[in-house]
Amino acid sequence: MTAPAPHTDARRLPTRATALMIGAAAVVAIGVTAWLATSSGAETAQTGMVRWFNDPPRPASWVLALTNPLLRPVPLILVSAVLLGCVALTAGSRSSRLEIARAAVIAALTAEVGAQILKRVADQARPFEVIEGLDSHGYPRDPIGHAYPSAHTAIVVAGVAGLWPWMRTWQRILGIAFALAVALNRLYIGAHWPIDVLGGAAVGMVGAVIAWLTTERWPLSGRSRART
Repeated sequence: MTAPAPHTDARRLPTRATALMIGAAAVVAIGVTAWLATSSGAETAQTGMVRWFNDPPRPASWVLALTNPLLRPVPLILVSAVLLGCVALTAGSRSSRLEIARAAVIAALTAEVGAQILKRVADQARPFEVIEGLDSHGYPRDPIGHAYPSAHTAIVVAGVAGLWPWMRTWQRILGIAFALAVALNRLYIGAHWPIDVLGGAAVGMVGAVIAWLTTERWPLSGRSRART
C-alpha cells in the first residue's frame, strides 16, 4: 500500500543519496579550506581582499553599511528568530512545525560545535590581530578568538540550508540573502579572512545534511516522506 503523501505545505527532503553527496562535498570543502587557511603565507595572500572588503568602493560600501546594524549580536538573533518563525508559521501542520524546530536546532548546534572544534585545531589569528588599521564599523567589540572557520557563517548557512525543504520560494530568497549578508559582514568588520567564510559555509552544510538525514530517518509526522 502506498504511503500517504506529506502535507502539501511541506517541501520534499533530498534523497538520502543526494544528502550524502552534498555532505561529502562539504567535508571535502572543509578539508581544502582548512589546508589553505593553515598554509604558509595564507594571511599575506588574503590581506588585499580583507582590506577591500573592510573599505569597499561604492555602491558595495552603501549596502554593507546599511545591513551592518542588523547583523550585530542582538539584532542578528532577532532576525534569525523572525526567519525561523516565518518558516514555522507557513508550515502545514503541527508535526511540520516540530520538524522545522528540530531541524533548526540540530543544524545550528552541529555547525556551532563543528566550527568551535575546527577553530581550536586550526588556531588561526583574526585579521584584526595581523592587519593594522582595519575598521570594525561600529561592532560592539573587536572580534576575539580563532579565525578559521567563521562560526557565524556556519550557523546561518546551517539554519537556512537545514530548513530549505520546508521553505517557500520567497523564504528561500530571503534566506540566501541573509546568509550572504552575514558572510560579507564578517569580512566587512575585519573579523574573518575569506577562507574562513568559505570554510564556515561548508561546516554549515554538514549541519544541514545531518538535520535532513535525521528528519528522513525519524519523521515526526509518523509517515514516510516523498523525496526528490
